[in-house]
Amino acid sequence: MNRLLILAPVMLAGCTGQAIGPSLAKRPVEGQSFDEPARTAAAPVVADAGLLSRIADLVARAQAGQRAFADLLPRAREAASGAGAEGSEGWIAAQQLLSALESARAPSTQALGELDALLAERVNTGKEDGLNELQGADTQVSTLVDAQQSELASIRARISR
Repeated sequence: MNRLLILAPVMLAGCTGQAIGPSLAKRPVEGQSFDEPARTAAAPVVADAGLLSRIADLVARAQAGQRAFADLLPRAREAASGAGAEGSEGWIAAQQLLSALESARAPSTQALGELDALLAERVNTGKEDGLNELQGADTQVSTLVDAQQSELASIRARISR
């Protein structure tokens, strides 16, 4: 009980009307806007004629590879469906057509690699001329190569069952 009487003045000091501690009023910095200022987009820089020609050539090579791939695809699918056990005649024929499909698509994958290299060079050097054209061609050829890869995976799965 004596201890409570000694601590009473200390406890009552917390009940005084005078505020102790930081103010809860809004600080000046809290009224500032931190939104990024609006920027105007610069017009894309068009590629020179040499780069445009190179891009068109690479896309044409990729499409030629796609045509060769598409010509062999039905035969490869049929051979994969009829492939027998590993080492059988049907299995060997399916493997040969699978290899032929890989070879037929080589122009497409090579064109994609060259487009990727041109794109990486532009990005790494900070050159913006032709960047949009390169990105468009890269997307187009990449989609084509991805579809080829999907077909190859499907045929491989049929052969190895």
